[in-house]
Amino acid sequence: MKRQELLLKEIALMLERQDMLSRLTESQCLDEYGYSETHCIDFIGRLELPNVTKIAEHMRMTRGAISKMTKKLLARGLIEKYTLETNKKEIYFRLTAEGQTLFDEHAKRHRLWEKRDMEFLARYPKEKLDTVYTFMQEFNAYLETQIQTLAE
Repeated sequence: MKRQELLLKEIALMLERQDMLSRLTESQCLDEYGYSETHCIDFIGRLELPNVTKIAEHMRMTRGAISKMTKKLLARGLIEKYTLETNKKEIYFRLTAEGQTLFDEHAKRHRLWEKRDMEFLARYPKEKLDTVYTFMQEFNAYLETQIQTLAE
């Protein structure tokens, strides 16, 4: 088997195991929400005056996709809409109490994931990490190009 094939298999295995670890370590309350929904909640909780455009930019998704997602989150009672007194036209979002619970749980899970994996990465010298980092940047740029090509 070629080195490239072996590498692709290892990347796929890593993604599977990361997903499995997430399922094992996350709270039951996050189980019914997808990756995008959880991260949409995260951005609404962290951004100042989050609207469809800002969320779309941060999530690198279309405004249409974010509109659809926020409608789902509104229907589930995780977020609510509001406008500013100075601009009644622009719609912003904020977390409800239930949305805040999910936001907090996601942040907690993220901290645990980071701590766990930073301990592993600490075993490696800077030079090796630099090589892997460069590879990941280039591979992610390649994947982004593929996404943009398919989206057109």
